[in-house]
Amino acid sequence: MIIGIEAAHANKIQRTGVENVCFALIQGLKQVIPSDVRVVLYSNTQLQGGLENLPSNWQAKILSWPLGKLWSQIRLSFELLLHPPDIFIAPGQLIPFFTPHRTVSIVHDSAFLVYPAVYNFWGRQYLKWMNRRVVGASELIITPSEFSKSELIKFYKINPEKIKVIPLGYNKELFRVLSDEEKKSTPAILRKLNISEPYVLSINRLEEKKNTLGIVRAFNLLRKEIDCQLVLVGKPGVGYGAIKQAMDESEFTADIIEPGWVEDSELPHLLGAAKVFLVPSLYEGFGLPVLQAFAVGCPVVASDRTSLPEVSQNAAMLVEPENVNEIASATKKFINDEPFRHEKIAAGLEIAKNYSWDKFCSEFYSVIAKNA
Repeated sequence: MIIGIEAAHANKIQRTGVENVCFALIQGLKQVIPSDVRVVLYSNTQLQGGLENLPSNWQAKILSWPLGKLWSQIRLSFELLLHPPDIFIAPGQLIPFFTPHRTVSIVHDSAFLVYPAVYNFWGRQYLKWMNRRVVGASELIITPSEFSKSELIKFYKINPEKIKVIPLGYNKELFRVLSDEEKKSTPAILRKLNISEPYVLSINRLEEKKNTLGIVRAFNLLRKEIDCQLVLVGKPGVGYGAIKQAMDESEFTADIIEPGWVEDSELPHLLGAAKVFLVPSLYEGFGLPVLQAFAVGCPVVASDRTSLPEVSQNAAMLVEPENVNEIASATKKFINDEPFRHEKIAAGLEIAKNYSWDKFCSEFYSVIAKNA
C-alpha cells in the first residue's frame, strides 16, 4: 500500500494553527505506520524543521512550481494523476483538482461561512469552492470536534457516516508544568519579549475572528482595577487595523505588549507565568491553545460558543465573547480568587491528560487503514 500526504502546509518553520496540526500529524504517523507501507510526502520546497527525517519506507517528492499560487491544484494534481497513491491524505483542508478515489481530508472548521466578513472576497470564494470539493471528492472526512462535524452536516447536508471525529492533541513534552529548575529561565524570556509580571495572555492570530479587539477592550476595563499587562502573541490577521487602532488609543497602551510570533520553546514559559489565558474567540473548530494552557497549569477564560465548551468542559470560565464586561470580570476573578483559580487549574490538568498527538495519530491511522 502507498499513502501519499500533502506536506506543504506543514513544511514551514513559523507554523500556526492548521500548519501545526499538519506537522504534528506527519511526525506522529512516522511512529505508527508499519514499515511495509510506503509513504510519499509531497511538497513544493525541500522538507525542513524535522519533516526531512524520514523512516526508510518514507520518501519526499519535491514538486517544483514557478508560480506562487495553485501548486496544489495544478502541480500536485499532475503528480497524483501520473502516480496515484492508494490513499491520499489532505491535512490542510485543501485538495487538488485531481485526487485519487481514496482521499482522506481533514476539515478544521467552517468559519468562513459563519463569519464571511473577516475574509477577503476572493479568499472567501476560494474557500467556498474548496470546501465543496473536499466534501464531494473525499471518501472520508476527519474533523477535530463534534461541533465541526455538525457544521459540515448543516452546511453541506453530508452523510454523517462519511465524517469521523478525532480530537486533536498537543505536544506533551513541550506543554507541561515546568520544574522549578526550568522556571529559572522564565524571567530572561519575559525580559527579552518586554513582558513584566503580572500579565494576562492571548496566543492567536491577531484578527477579528479571534476577537482580539474584544480582548483589548476587556483589558481596558480590567486595567482600571488591576495593575497588569496584556500580552498578545501572534501575527496580524484580518481586521488588524482596527485592533491596532484600539491598542494605540487605549489609555493603557504602554501595558499592551505585542511580541509577534514566539518560539514554541518559549510558549510554556509564557503560559506558566501568566495570570490568565484568554480565548474568547468568535469561532474555533477545536481550540488547541486551550489544551496547551491546561497542560501548563494556566487558568483559561474561553468563549461559550462553537467548539470551546466541548474541549474545555468544566475547567475554563466560559463567557459571552461579545460581552467585554464578562471577559474582564472572569479574568479578574481568576486573579483575585486563589482557591477558585487552583480549582480550575487542577481541572484543566486532568482534562489535558485525555489528549495527545500520539493518540490522535494512532486513531487517524487506524481509521484510514480500516477503510483501505
